[in-house]
Amino acid sequence: MPPRTKKVDPPADLAGKKPANATDLDALRDEVRAEPDAPDDIYAVSVAGTVVRVKHYLDWPVSADELLIAGRIHKWAEKVIAGDDYRDVWVPLDPTNRQVGEFLRNLEEITGIPFVTQAGSPTT
Repeated sequence: MPPRTKKVDPPADLAGKKPANATDLDALRDEVRAEPDAPDDIYAVSVAGTVVRVKHYLDWPVSADELLIAGRIHKWAEKVIAGDDYRDVWVPLDPTNRQVGEFLRNLEEITGIPFVTQAGSPTT
């Protein structure tokens, strides 16, 4: 199981990197923190061992919440994943239901918001 992540401010070139272990992920976080122009309110979340940048949940459109509740995971991801990470990382990865469930649990751990219980999909 890939390591769970905590809030960081990742630059665009972090997306899609595959940390080999927790030490590598910590090194990526340190690298991101050192970036003077890193965007605010972005989370680095692991899905299937790959880092994806996710917008702060308060910056999600309300329609994203509705999509998550309805179990429309790809449409939800398209609205909440930051930058080009949806197109460049999520779509090619095409995570399984198990991987999406893990991703939502990781996001829940970072934010404290119960995304897993909100999702209306078989991933929970």
